[in-house]
Amino acid sequence: MTQRLTGSYGIMLYVGDVERSSAWFCSKLGFTLGPHDFNDFAELHLNGRNVLHLLRSNEPSPMTKPNFALYIQDSKDLHQALKEEGVTVSERVVYSDHAEFLVTDPDGDVMSLVHWF
Repeated sequence: MTQRLTGSYGIMLYVGDVERSSAWFCSKLGFTLGPHDFNDFAELHLNGRNVLHLLRSNEPSPMTKPNFALYIQDSKDLHQALKEEGVTVSERVVYSDHAEFLVTDPDGDVMSLVHWF
């Protein structure tokens, strides 16, 4: 079969306040702000690549279970830092090949942060 997909454009999250959510993702998780119009959307980048799109919605529907994971360098230190910053985090779970925990953004979206050993 011929390859049909060549990559992904990014993850889309529908949020109530694009500016607030952009600030949270940048300050808490280290994204950088790309093209944006806080009335409608913001593109967030990691390592110079477009990864996350925040789209304004009058009725955001939070993801209550993680639908995507983001890679991190050190789960132990980041888990503690986010907890101290008041971010809602789950307990950190360590497996044989990785450690992970869940975080909740200001709109109630839950995502997994994963550190592969």
